[in-house]
Amino acid sequence: MDNRRVSLNIILAIATLFSSCCINVFFLEHLTKKSSDSGSVLLFLQFLFIACEGFISNRKFGREKRHVPLRNYAVLVSLFFISSATNNMALQFDVPMPLHMIFKSGSLVANMLLGAYLLKRCYSVQKYISVALVTLGILICTFSTGHETSQHNFGGYEISRMSIGVVLLLVSLFVSARTGIYQESMVLQHGKHSKEALFYNHALPLPLFSLLYPSIMNSLQVFNDSEPQSVICVTNLISAASNTFGSEQYTFEVPILWQYVFANVITQYFCIRSVFYLISECTSLTVTLILTLRKFASLVLSVLYFQNDFTVNHWVGTAFVFAGSLLYSEVFCVVGKGRSKKTRVNGTRDGSTLITDHGKKID
Repeated sequence: MDNRRVSLNIILAIATLFSSCCINVFFLEHLTKKSSDSGSVLLFLQFLFIACEGFISNRKFGREKRHVPLRNYAVLVSLFFISSATNNMALQFDVPMPLHMIFKSGSLVANMLLGAYLLKRCYSVQKYISVALVTLGILICTFSTGHETSQHNFGGYEISRMSIGVVLLLVSLFVSARTGIYQESMVLQHGKHSKEALFYNHALPLPLFSLLYPSIMNSLQVFNDSEPQSVICVTNLISAASNTFGSEQYTFEVPILWQYVFANVITQYFCIRSVFYLISECTSLTVTLILTLRKFASLVLSVLYFQNDFTVNHWVGTAFVFAGSLLYSEVFCVVGKGRSKKTRVNGTRDGSTLITDHGKKID
């Protein structure tokens, strides 16, 4: 009975992940098309919402004891904020949403390079082939995009705006990988406290958003100036109450971009919670496969619905990226051998051998 309940919860989490994350990207693209600066204010509102929810449900209004020292969270939060901020800032520099999604799928490259350099991990030939495929795919998509983007003067040199956006995405990619490695060391030292980490990751960076104040205020002005439209569910409730009590009919209207913001923040919350639940219940292989398929679904939605420019070269590059991601996660090996259990190679979850500074392997 318990196994059946867990299976149903996993299915529900996967369904929630796909629906909430795809809807989140849908509203994000709507907002960035209206205001390229909207990524900063969306990030702030997402952090604020998740921090408030965590303060109530996990921190119990500050009464819950903290398991990890604050100094560790300070380092983690700094890395997390830089990664999130540069990722959203890239959208201000003519980086198309499909390319943005493809770049985020290249996290395997950054993780493997930093893992080899910082943690002295040795990887199999299959891992290097998969990373080469992902890198090649990203390069194809990048060079196939934005040859005629506007120029930006930087230190006396004319540089395309998209080039700056690509640099920001690269910074975000490697800082995000470094964040994951630091978080892994925290788990090994202090144990798993995912909900606590989720709260501090989103609460501590809130003062740093003052650095993005001009961008946030500009986006807020754009949101306020957008066309007011009826909020259908609220209007229907008001109409039902008016019919019941025989009062005058009212229409509840809110600027349309604020409606998109609300939908984006709520779906981001459910998306993150679903990912955290799957990480605790499924193997890393399963989670990697689910997230890869989710990214592909978001990419197809963006291309088809928003009619984004996506050539044959882009599809070829995308195929390389996702094929490399699946090869890295060893999904082809597992399917081919008919195994359902997670494969562990050389003692680590990602098929690498972790060697300490003293040359000893960690099992």
